[in-house]
Amino acid sequence: MVGKKRKKRRSKSTLGNHQRGWLWGRHAVLETLRAGRWRPYELLVCDDLLEAAVLKEIQQCCDGDQIPLGFTDANGLEDLVRARDHQGVAARMPEFPLKDFEELVSELSEKPFLLILDRIQDPYNFGSILRSADLFGVDGIIIGDREQAGISSHVVRSSSGAVNYLNIAQVESLPAAAQQLQSAGVQLISASEKAETSPAELDLTQGSAIIIGNEGAGVASELIEQCTTLCAIPQTGHVDSLNAAVAAGILCYEVQRQRRRS
Repeated sequence: MVGKKRKKRRSKSTLGNHQRGWLWGRHAVLETLRAGRWRPYELLVCDDLLEAAVLKEIQQCCDGDQIPLGFTDANGLEDLVRARDHQGVAARMPEFPLKDFEELVSELSEKPFLLILDRIQDPYNFGSILRSADLFGVDGIIIGDREQAGISSHVVRSSSGAVNYLNIAQVESLPAAAQQLQSAGVQLISASEKAETSPAELDLTQGSAIIIGNEGAGVASELIEQCTTLCAIPQTGHVDSLNAAVAAGILCYEVQRQRRRS
């Protein structure tokens, strides 16, 4: 009809990366299937590259969750994901199911352990932090919506699929989120090379949110001002700062160490 716009067909929203929403690699895809909270649109496998037990598990997961499963060869997968390290399996994914921040706060335990990530831009750093967060029992992760790496295939694979077991909330304002956590009784702690207190000197058995800053600029000043305290990881080498993912792993370990002892 004249004067009436044609309706556009809506395409399925996919995982945001340059490989058109595909996640690949055995660990990443299998952990995603096992967790069952982030359902792929479809899977493609090269059965020549998969052990019988792995292929059987993939088929069982796909049957159970009614996920379409197709077969191709190694070259087909390589062309699809534009990478050679697909390990015989790829999944086309929707956007990652982020946690609502208000819901996250409402579900906090009496003494929660949280991470606030301030503009972590490198997907491999982000993924490594997520892997440590799962390993050391982090209850929730808060990220901003600007200058922050999204949850892409690279992030998922760097986390070895650990992203599937974490509550990750994205907010417009990290300072506002930090203020809300403080109001809920959570202490804010930032890693800073200028601090004189080591993590071991802090009481991390109480509700705590550790802030990990941008790889180059560190933690934003408005977040620093909100912190209960600052801490510095003791160093004896020649390099004056730690990689963000390494620092996060050390601090997460210290929280778990103190809580186990208590």
